[in-house]
Amino acid sequence: MVDFENISKFHIKEKKETEKEEGFEMLYETYHGSELMETLSVQRERNEKTTALFTDIDNTFYKAGKENAMAYLTEKAKEGNVPIIAVTGNDFNGVHKRIESGELPHFQVIAGSVGTEIWVLHKSEDGKYEYKKDEYFEKLLTEGGFEREELVKKSLDLIKELSVKSPESRFDFQIPEIESAWLADKTAKCQSFKISFYFFADRQSLEQISKMAQEYFPSQSVIICEEINYNSTLSPDEVVKKYCLDVLPIAKGDTVNYLSKLSDIQQGIVAGDSGNDVEMLLHSGSLNSVLVGGYKPEAEKYIGEALTVKKRGRRSFQKIVQPDGSIKAIYIEQEPGQHQAAESIKRAAEILLRAEKIKIIREKRQSLSKS
Repeated sequence: MVDFENISKFHIKEKKETEKEEGFEMLYETYHGSELMETLSVQRERNEKTTALFTDIDNTFYKAGKENAMAYLTEKAKEGNVPIIAVTGNDFNGVHKRIESGELPHFQVIAGSVGTEIWVLHKSEDGKYEYKKDEYFEKLLTEGGFEREELVKKSLDLIKELSVKSPESRFDFQIPEIESAWLADKTAKCQSFKISFYFFADRQSLEQISKMAQEYFPSQSVIICEEINYNSTLSPDEVVKKYCLDVLPIAKGDTVNYLSKLSDIQQGIVAGDSGNDVEMLLHSGSLNSVLVGGYKPEAEKYIGEALTVKKRGRRSFQKIVQPDGSIKAIYIEQEPGQHQAAESIKRAAEILLRAEKIKIIREKRQSLSKS
């Protein structure tokens, strides 16, 4: 298992010549002077709690037809020196191409491949942007027990077993040619800490396949979400849908917590819409979570099961009691048909800002009454 418990012992704000901690040099080179640290530094200078937005990209931060809401959030974050950290299933190269094309803004951090690779934004003196890879994070994943060759071989056994028990599922690697090429030649291109599959299932067989995958990979994170591009073409009464299954050493929530501890982020929002976002929505410390409009059924199901008290009514944050007894607030879009993706993040942020203003007013009144 990957251990991030001690990551908060690193302080990247200034380098000490006597620093001997293993990995410090790697982290310093990646994060010192980065756009992430610069924006958080401005917040500290204003004596504010350090704040960030962690967000999935597709159908959460970006959605075709909702670009205005994305642009609004980007501008407001820039005005407030709030870093936007993308935590996405897409790999870094794919996200970077979309940034270069102008479709997406420059995120201060890109945590790609379902949070298993981290790239940090730097701006040179001549105004050019460059992303640096967090090599220390990669080192932790490598040492954490993700033996890719062994896992791919286990995957072949799972594929074989399902071809007999559930041939209609058509369970297979997402891109079989890539995994075959990698097994034959370890220098072949692949996602180092991610093994992905596609399959077809109704509700009952979905649960069976999920259980089998977890039994095959007990020490890894097994994440299942709908393949929405395919399923959106199906009729409403179609019960068999297409799914993506990822085997990973960690989940998105682990990456969010790693970055929060490393950068000393004290508050903010975590936003997502699908099954591979659930873990970071539920397990991201004290950060507020947002399940945006247009959310997928599997996300609604798992988050609904975790709710401590289910509220009715619009625009209300609901509560989840964490294992340590702390309370986590989560906003579930009440009008998913009308307000989707970045629009939901905007609405949730407005609620939080109003609540913060009310809190400040109350504290001032209490202070005056005591004096």
